[in-house]
Amino acid sequence: MTRRRYQGNYSTVAPEAKLEVHPIKAEIAKNIGSFSFTATFEEDLEALAAFQNKGLIAYRCILRNPEGRVMGIGHGLNVLSAENRYLSKSVSWARSGAFIAAVTNAVKFPDLSGNATPDFGLNGSDLASTFMATEKQKSYLKELIMSLPEEEERDELLANLDSMTKEDASELIGQLKN
Repeated sequence: MTRRRYQGNYSTVAPEAKLEVHPIKAEIAKNIGSFSFTATFEEDLEALAAFQNKGLIAYRCILRNPEGRVMGIGHGLNVLSAENRYLSKSVSWARSGAFIAAVTNAVKFPDLSGNATPDFGLNGSDLASTFMATEKQKSYLKELIMSLPEEEERDELLANLDSMTKEDASELIGQLKN
């Protein structure tokens, strides 16, 4: 305790305490703010071909950071039917679903800036081997991707191969096999 003089009187003042910030709170603070990314929407031709439903509305949303790196891909579907006959709402729901799925996929692994999240004491290589696509999946995907007719689609898929999760790789293998 220290004594300070204030207008002729002495008062006892506690020393200033250093506030310790929990590591998780520090990480939360890094992700607060505005983030720049581009959301590109396109018709999901693979879904349309796979489901072959005349009333199907299918979108694919691709999120990219300012450098152009793909952060997440999402798919959104809706079907026009007798129960669901409002075209504008159906289109909006499918588009929103694609965006939400892309954002969800984007934040599974890296933080919103595109940098890897800290492992909080976990072994980083074990963490990557748990979630990232295996070499066997990548090799098989390369074979499947090279058989695609469109060069632009091949290049995009090959560029994203190293950042693909096991779940995304399995989903893509299923789509490309059909």
